[in-house]
Amino acid sequence: MIRIQRLLFKISLILIFGVMSLPSHAQQIMGAKGLGMGQATTALPGYDWSLFSNPALLNSNDIAVGFYGLRNYGFSEITDMSAIGSLPTKFGIAALGFHRYGYDLFSETRIRLGYKNEWRMLHFGLAANYNHISFGGGYGSGGALGLDVGIAAEITEDLWVGARSTNVNRPEYKYQSMNEYLSRDISIGLSYALNELAVFAFDMVKDVRFPVSYRGGLEISVIENLKGRVGVTTEPLSYSMGFGYGIDRWDINFAVQKHELLGFSPGFDFMIYF
Repeated sequence: MIRIQRLLFKISLILIFGVMSLPSHAQQIMGAKGLGMGQATTALPGYDWSLFSNPALLNSNDIAVGFYGLRNYGFSEITDMSAIGSLPTKFGIAALGFHRYGYDLFSETRIRLGYKNEWRMLHFGLAANYNHISFGGGYGSGGALGLDVGIAAEITEDLWVGARSTNVNRPEYKYQSMNEYLSRDISIGLSYALNELAVFAFDMVKDVRFPVSYRGGLEISVIENLKGRVGVTTEPLSYSMGFGYGIDRWDINFAVQKHELLGFSPGFDFMIYF
């Protein structure tokens, strides 16, 4: 009887999270570095997972492949999994990304194709985003194609500003008798590097349905190739911390986010450069 009660409790929590995820409350910003810095990534130059935050700041130095996982609040049923690949060319930077959230009773999948270029100190990018949502038990599924745009500028050698808008074409899921618009938000951010010792980042994010979210993060160099990170996010309130270690050909990052009510969410990513 106790095991049945625990199972019902777990199913109830999963259903609650599933409702919270409609139309889209899965993590939108990928990467453990960004998670550790409070998801303040709108103006973070060279961020490997910028395809999911601001495509104008795609990493243009190397061919890169990466994988990321986030266990939301300790539940395997609401895990974020994603992968990314980027390719610098003489015409700009091309990137392809994949993201899946949920499990067999409720899942959300995104496939993203991004492009970034620059002119002098101005960087600009866009990402086409195919979103697919699925409900188990024969409750249906639906898809929608969204478009994100982003810009960024290098004001000085150490100071960057950036802005991004998601789903500017107002896409909507259509499944059975329901229509549901995808989430739309706009973010403005800045980052400042203090020599090679630290990086400060700050974002303001406004979803059309919710209050403004303020996000801030700090990355410091602990020893050679090892960096520590802390961050905070509002609406909802969460705290995060993490670390990263990397050399020329690979980079590994770990972070933990603490939600004010729901608990801890550990995240991990691994990047390979060619």
